[in-house]
Amino acid sequence: MPTIADICHSDSHLSDVQIHILEKSEPFLQFAADLAQRRLALFVPSSKEGFLVSAAVRKPLFAAEGKADTSVGAIVACGDEPVIADVFTQRRSLTAHKEVDYGRTESMTVYPFVDNGGKVIAVLSFTGEVAADKQLLTETAFSILQVPASADEAGLYGRLSVQDGVIIVDKGGRIIYADDTAEKIMRLRGRTSPLKGESVFTDFADLSAARHALVTRQGTTEEINSPESSLTLRAIPLVRGGKLFQLVLVLTERTEIRRKEEELQVKHSVIKEIHHRVKNNLQTVAGILRMQMRRVEHEEARNALQEALNRILGIALVHDTLAYGEEERIDLAKLGESLLGLTVSSLTEIRERIRTHFNGEVIFVSSGVGVSAALILNELLTNSVLHGFSDDGCGDIYLSVKRRNGQCILVVTDTGKGMEPGIDGKKRLGLEIVKTVAEKDLHGSFSICANQPCGTTATVTFPYIEE
Repeated sequence: MPTIADICHSDSHLSDVQIHILEKSEPFLQFAADLAQRRLALFVPSSKEGFLVSAAVRKPLFAAEGKADTSVGAIVACGDEPVIADVFTQRRSLTAHKEVDYGRTESMTVYPFVDNGGKVIAVLSFTGEVAADKQLLTETAFSILQVPASADEAGLYGRLSVQDGVIIVDKGGRIIYADDTAEKIMRLRGRTSPLKGESVFTDFADLSAARHALVTRQGTTEEINSPESSLTLRAIPLVRGGKLFQLVLVLTERTEIRRKEEELQVKHSVIKEIHHRVKNNLQTVAGILRMQMRRVEHEEARNALQEALNRILGIALVHDTLAYGEEERIDLAKLGESLLGLTVSSLTEIRERIRTHFNGEVIFVSSGVGVSAALILNELLTNSVLHGFSDDGCGDIYLSVKRRNGQCILVVTDTGKGMEPGIDGKKRLGLEIVKTVAEKDLHGSFSICANQPCGTTATVTFPYIEE
């Protein structure tokens, strides 16, 4: 969508200084429309005599569509927007009715937008039916655009929602308007009498931020919590000529949001504790297997126990990561690098002869995918260490973890003696585990082939699912 500056430079005769004045108000147009609860349109004079240009349009929350809404950038004849044209020439605000649909009109309030010299450089219109007591909101919305905030206070002007209550306070601290949502929020905090007419300087412990804004003329945001409720208060002072003339308060009810956040935090802590206990239990089983290995005399039995031990430690590593990490996700690259070191170091008699190399990119996956990947990598790495090299040989093991075209790709390559003739996924338990987990759990594929000039390459590919 073109900006106000784009439209003014291309279709109006406004100067750079005048365009800059309008630009400063652009970030606050949506807040003004939400506050007024009416459709807002900004018109500038066209470089073509007798025509106007629609430079900006903003619609409030739940605004009804109207056939007469002018699109941004449209050039319209003054005769088609007579009230807008009259405000340009008369330099004063007007109230009229505008046909927004066939046979249906709505109230429209139009204001002149002047530069520092008092010249009308644009016209703002607010269209839509509002109750008489809410007309003050339109006037306040226009005032906000006439005295735009500094960049430091821009965050105070975020969009309003159905959870927001609005209070308007005059320069003396007396509440001159409070909508139904604001009244409801304050009743939840124990306030029984109506807000309108009350002073924020008396008997309003919850509105200390408002008192601070009235005194300092500085906007602020404050979180107000109690055992029964929670809310956020935005205090927006309107200052003209160095003097505050009005204060806008936006109350956002956050009690239910805070309750859900607390529930999620408790759930998060419980899940972390479960991961921690599972890891401890798996390490206990690993310790029992180590004791058993020391009592076994046969090399084949010892190797089988070592493979089982590595499988358990691989799964324990996943739970350890989840127990102490901030998210319920696993970084495949970090997991793979850890498993590479763990697998080689666990086979102490040959670790001095095997060099490891890792290459990977950050890929976050769910804990379930992480456990499956840990099983796969453990089997492939163990297979390379135990069966890829001759008894007195040495070599390299490479692990690559990457993502390409929506697929996660795990590649384990060694420079050992190569595959034995006739070996496939059904001839060795470890490779059968890899094939089953890759196809059944990860809905992917597994392949193994000879590496050139020597060794073996195993590849597992499975779909990447954004978490």
